[in-house]
Amino acid sequence: MKISAPVSALILSAALSVTACAEVVRPAPQFAFSTAAGESKSLKDIKGQPVLLLLADSPARSAFRSQLRELEKAFDRLSIRKTLIIAAFKQAGGGEVRSNIPVTLLPDGARVCEAYGLKGKFAIALISQDGNLDYQTDQILNINRILEVMQNSYEVQKAARR
Repeated sequence: MKISAPVSALILSAALSVTACAEVVRPAPQFAFSTAAGESKSLKDIKGQPVLLLLADSPARSAFRSQLRELEKAFDRLSIRKTLIIAAFKQAGGGEVRSNIPVTLLPDGARVCEAYGLKGKFAIALISQDGNLDYQTDQILNINRILEVMQNSYEVQKAARR
């Protein structure tokens, strides 16, 4: 099949646009936390692992609990990708997260909620393996949407490294 010059130029232009978009990064605001072993880590230290950051005014918030239940349903699919689930709360002292999946609670939740622009009572942020803030919403996400964003991010980052 022969492609005309204008069409091939359009295809090349589209390919260059995709490449340019892949190079645009939106670094996630940094935060620190302690591991279960008591080791201090920052977001920079865990590059290579995707992060689901749950932001809420309190752990009692119904949207937070609903999102957590959605993650619990398919935690095996997240753990295969070595996904870290981290929670930050606006309220002082944070509170306790009751869950059958591991959730790391940030000690400076109010600062992190502010850094991520939590305006309402709940948000979720997806941070890629490269530390980019790939997606953020104040809506509860189903597990398929979360995995789709993670996969698309991985594909774009892989293509950008070629």
